[in-house]
Amino acid sequence: MTGRRWLGGAVLVAGLLASMPAHAWRFDLGENTNLNVAALIQFQAQFQQAGAPDKTAWSKDFYLRRVRLLLWGDVWKGISFFVDTEQPNLGKGGNWDVALIVSDAFMTFKVADQFMVDVGMMLMPFARHGVQSAPGLNGLDFHFGLLRFVEGSHKNLRDVGVQLRGYIFDRRLQYRVGVFNGAQGQSLQRDSTGAVTKDAAGQTALLSNPADLPRFAGHVRYNILGTETEFFAKGITFGSGPTLSIGAGFDFQPSCALKTPTVLNADRTVKTPGTLTHSIGATADVFLDVPFGPEKQHEFVFMSAVFWYDHGNEVAYDTAGNPSTVHSRNSGIGILAELGYRYTFFEPVLTMDWFDSRQAAQDLLVIKGGLNFWIRKAAVNIKTEFGGEKRGNLASAPWIKAFTSQVQLFF
Repeated sequence: MTGRRWLGGAVLVAGLLASMPAHAWRFDLGENTNLNVAALIQFQAQFQQAGAPDKTAWSKDFYLRRVRLLLWGDVWKGISFFVDTEQPNLGKGGNWDVALIVSDAFMTFKVADQFMVDVGMMLMPFARHGVQSAPGLNGLDFHFGLLRFVEGSHKNLRDVGVQLRGYIFDRRLQYRVGVFNGAQGQSLQRDSTGAVTKDAAGQTALLSNPADLPRFAGHVRYNILGTETEFFAKGITFGSGPTLSIGAGFDFQPSCALKTPTVLNADRTVKTPGTLTHSIGATADVFLDVPFGPEKQHEFVFMSAVFWYDHGNEVAYDTAGNPSTVHSRNSGIGILAELGYRYTFFEPVLTMDWFDSRQAAQDLLVIKGGLNFWIRKAAVNIKTEFGGEKRGNLASAPWIKAFTSQVQLFF
């Protein structure tokens, strides 16, 4: 009887979710002026091996992965805006002191499809996966292990700046290129205890970007099949025709990484000043989405990307506390892959992240399998995922397993 009640409750909840509105509320305020209002709620249940406070038991967390309020619209012909807030992981691990932040806040001035200017806080134009938005993901969440930006250079994968954007050659080719704040004043050197290294005068031994030089990033993409003209890329299109695109991007921040550390005398006066180097990232990716069959009930989705980073060096210490200069753990090469096959509202998904760090024993391997239930496409869905990850020396590191289930309402 209990099982029947659970099944009946699940059917009722699915029916209620499916009957909810799938679109934002739109208010027409005058000629060429409108306001759209939407909300995103993602509830997660996560059980992770050795994730409890005692570091041995499985965690049992129920929390709000994301709560967002979204506002966007048109101010006048060719002038639009987008603003959303974010409050991530509310209640996870018993933590309710999660700050409400502004995630995106930018204006767009459109001269033509071929030339637009975005100003404000926005996702970095580095990789297609990096300009996806959480409601439109195909996998349960982002591949955070492959999106490696310099510390202090972003907030929630966003930065503030000016971006030029457009679609040319019958909207087949799109470009995004911009200049942004980047990192500045970040401590790049720490002692064996993890504390910031300071000299005898109490000054931080080495700070990033003392001249406050800007950051440059860009992405170019060509659609072999279909077009992609949304600001936020989709993880699955639910479209009427195939989409195949390839792209490449870069992220360059001058003087934001350690090259050689500051050397201090025994009395902590500066013996040799440290030096800085540039932080560089490059990526190339492919996206394929093929709906087929009667009423496009079938859909094959594939995404893959290669990432390369050079984030300079860092100071490491042996067991005796002796320092040495090694490659940054965020320098190296990585690959992500995501594969899904949808039949009507049901889709199994496989994901993989792999990163080979230039620093020894700082590698990453993540393999997950999931099931998506698209009740109302991106507006209402349920995703489940089980997998494991290894960090460090992949030959000897243990698998840390986790199960996550998420309910999403975007309305």
